[in-house]
Amino acid sequence: MSPKLPVLKNIPQSARNLPGKLAQSLAGAARVAHGKISQKKPLDERLLIREAAERGRAAGAKNKTVAVIPVYNHGETVGDVVATLRGYGLPVILVDDGSDTFTARALDAIVSVKPAFGPQVKLVRLPKNRGKGAAVMTGLRSAFAYGATHVLQVDADGQHGLEVVPRFLDASAQNPEAIIAGYPLYDAMVPRMRLCGSRFVLALACIDTLSWRVASPMCGFRLYPLAPVKGIQPLMRRARRMEFDTEIAVRLDWENVPFVNLPVAVRYPLGGISYFRPVRDSLLILLMQVRLFSGLVLRLPKLLSRHSGIFERYSSLISRRFSAKH
Repeated sequence: MSPKLPVLKNIPQSARNLPGKLAQSLAGAARVAHGKISQKKPLDERLLIREAAERGRAAGAKNKTVAVIPVYNHGETVGDVVATLRGYGLPVILVDDGSDTFTARALDAIVSVKPAFGPQVKLVRLPKNRGKGAAVMTGLRSAFAYGATHVLQVDADGQHGLEVVPRFLDASAQNPEAIIAGYPLYDAMVPRMRLCGSRFVLALACIDTLSWRVASPMCGFRLYPLAPVKGIQPLMRRARRMEFDTEIAVRLDWENVPFVNLPVAVRYPLGGISYFRPVRDSLLILLMQVRLFSGLVLRLPKLLSRHSGIFERYSSLISRRFSAKH
């Protein structure tokens, strides 16, 4: 039997009145965000957690990085995600994408727990569900207004291993003009259809960019520099749902934004909920691909010019070998 979580004095009554599982999650998340690490963990593990958090705060502050979390009916998991990100010193912008009442109350409770989560947790609400892409773009616009230079995009379902956040922040501090893009290390529970779909979209993205620079076009764990994102924002109006992650990655590659690809663990818990709609979202990905192929034709000379040095080296090598034989 798991021990009861203590009730924090700083959690308002509105949060305590939530359903038991969520109230416990918020209480535990608030303790983590407030720096109270469980004494049951070994001392060296607590030190590693603290050191990683300090590195994350330093690297995130250097670039003024903000985390953006699109939320759609993730009331039971979003509190832990926010707490972890706040533990790394990141301000958080939550975008409620027309969630159900349970999740709406959870988000209200998170924002109201100021002493634990801090004042740097903002909530933006969309009146109805518009899709992940629309929610992320809303968060990016809010980050522009916030004065951020970089945005860490994180899913609200807790599937990504957030222990890599300090590494992403460090990489962004060293490469401030680059996208730090996660590529997934799947666990054994990954759905076969999702794995095959990811590989298929990766192959299309390689054609779109004439490169392997985008290692995982569908992964929603990325750290963006905001300046180039702002430049392509008008082109992203139609990418409102699951096609968003792929389209923004390809368009940023077309703008010659550097990519740094880093691994991130992706966990699929038994009984987890997926909001990917096979028919609708596959059709949207197909329509996105039509848009990208038409854009590729216009950008083909520019993309080929990137590889001119490679072509010259190969032709020179072939020429030397041919001369040596004759």
